[in-house]
Amino acid sequence: MKKNNTPALLAILIILGAAGVLPALGQEPAPPPIPPVRAPLFRFDLENGFERLFFYTRYQIGGKIYSREGVGITHFPISELRFPLDVFMIYADLGLTFIDRITIHYNVHKNLHNRVGKMKDSDWVPYSGIKTIYSESDARLNAIFTDTDLIIRLFTISFFSLRLGAGFTHQYLYYRCSNVTQWSAYTSTPPYIAPPEFIRIPGKVLTYEINYYMFTLQITPTFTVRIGRGSLEITPAIRFSPYLRGRDIDDHLLRAKLSKGDSKGTAFMPSLKIRYIFSTRIYITASLNFLSINAKGKQNQSYYLPVAEANGIPGWSARIDHKLKSQQLSVGIGAGYSFEFRR
Repeated sequence: MKKNNTPALLAILIILGAAGVLPALGQEPAPPPIPPVRAPLFRFDLENGFERLFFYTRYQIGGKIYSREGVGITHFPISELRFPLDVFMIYADLGLTFIDRITIHYNVHKNLHNRVGKMKDSDWVPYSGIKTIYSESDARLNAIFTDTDLIIRLFTISFFSLRLGAGFTHQYLYYRCSNVTQWSAYTSTPPYIAPPEFIRIPGKVLTYEINYYMFTLQITPTFTVRIGRGSLEITPAIRFSPYLRGRDIDDHLLRAKLSKGDSKGTAFMPSLKIRYIFSTRIYITASLNFLSINAKGKQNQSYYLPVAEANGIPGWSARIDHKLKSQQLSVGIGAGYSFEFRR
């Protein structure tokens, strides 16, 4: 008698189908899963560009005076020197990012030319609010700015990411001033106001050196939008220096007088950077940066020659209240390349 094997065959087919050996009738096999895109192990961004710097740095003196003659108080300011910052600069910007989380950033800026405009020297002697002496001279500048930052990405949600950072900024400015033209209505006898006189002195008359040292904190949101085969990054950032130090040296060559200031203060530095990254990892940038510095301290004055102004006695002369202020605006464009290294 012949056995019927149909029930056994059906049972085998059901088991194989349940185990996924046989595909469902009329369906294609499921595609293999796409592996997740891993962030690069580290990324190195190299950027070069040009920027135009505007506005000024200045110092003022007045207030309390400790001098050879004793202690006194005068109005503030009694004198102001304003140095221009109208200059084109070149910069290099380096960034090293680890696992798309931690970034070490460094940049350096250097002026492309020396002629930057007129240095303006104003005196309100002996009355407050009445300018009795004013002069202008041709200013030449050597400048180097550097920034170093450590930045950490806190989170990314869709097209938005937020970073926090801390760093150090240094600005070095050295001016050489020459060919002074002066207008003066001051006289040493009462009422101390006289018909104005005009004086012009050719040649080098003054040098001025200032260093700004700034410890900075920053918050940096970034918005990323896909455009074409690349992406657009918009980064408005706020940097703030809760502590800065400004040290300056003014050498009045015609008077053989050296004035050294030491001041402390704060700085506020908002910025906006727009970067478009092509699919080839080449990118172009445009930036807008503003810096406002305010600091106050003391200035020590001395004479290094026995001039008549010092009664023929060189050496320390006086200490006086001292304030620094700088307003800086820069507009820049640049290009760079992003090197990525993956596991």
